[in-house]
Amino acid sequence: MLRGKLKKQMTWFMRVLTNAWQSLMRNKILSIATILIISLMLFIFNLILALSYATESVITNVGEKLDISVEINPGVENYTIQTFTDTLRKNPDIKEVVYVSKDEALGRFGSKYPNVISFLDYHKLQNPLPDIVRIVSTDVENNNLIISYLERPEFERIVNQQKLKLNLEQKSRNEKILNITSFIKKTGIWMNVIFALVTILIIFNSININIHTHKNEIRIMKLVGATQTFIRAGFIFEGIIIAVVALLISVGFSKLILGYLATSLVGIISNENLLAGMNAILLHFQDRFWFTLSWQLLAAIGAGIISSYLAIELYLRKKRTF
Repeated sequence: MLRGKLKKQMTWFMRVLTNAWQSLMRNKILSIATILIISLMLFIFNLILALSYATESVITNVGEKLDISVEINPGVENYTIQTFTDTLRKNPDIKEVVYVSKDEALGRFGSKYPNVISFLDYHKLQNPLPDIVRIVSTDVENNNLIISYLERPEFERIVNQQKLKLNLEQKSRNEKILNITSFIKKTGIWMNVIFALVTILIIFNSININIHTHKNEIRIMKLVGATQTFIRAGFIFEGIIIAVVALLISVGFSKLILGYLATSLVGIISNENLLAGMNAILLHFQDRFWFTLSWQLLAAIGAGIISSYLAIELYLRKKRTF
């Protein structure tokens, strides 16, 4: 009983699929034009997506290097500084804490500018550099939160809070990074919406033309016993086929072109931040190719179903034929 029912459903499915394919083949020029237009549009979408991945990766890489420089007040004991750094390391928003003593800082500065050290020694001047604690956050979004945390009263004796408050460059730099990241994410969302709507519109027009072209055939199909569900399913599958074929062409082309460009540029570019962007493209279009293909395939099927359904409903309201 169950096997017979399953066999019947499979037969129905194959007939619907065959009907959809034959409908596409009867309008080859329209079908090919529609597929190529959608493929080109999806290729542009993948290109923008790749640039978005690259830009976001570069911004993230830059953000990871934006540390917070905290000046320690003069006369603070080494034990107090050690306790302070241990406290900072326990903060979940802080990834790394590095203490640089003023003697170590002067040594590094002197290795680059030995004349300055000679000048200080000659005039018997003391080390003008302060003790510094450099803090790297787990996320650039937490940088300003950490700065606010360091401005608490319990750190007043240790941290030069006045200089920390006056150092607007750190806060401004963090806000710029966050604004750029937010802009990229919002742009990506709107691009997804726009491309989805355009895809639905293109498939809708193609199916709508097909329905009007084959209206006489639809009547004949009804006369020989075809159900409304069967006829509707044929056009829905037609939309799905258009979307899926266009997607496979665009994704395959995107993988080849973007993968080749990224691989070639990786061998040329020496800048670490740009390399991070190229690696992001390779990651999503090579290592994560099947993941990218899967979610785009689901989106294409959804677009095909929605656009075909809308075209059918529009025709039904006008003609009431099936």
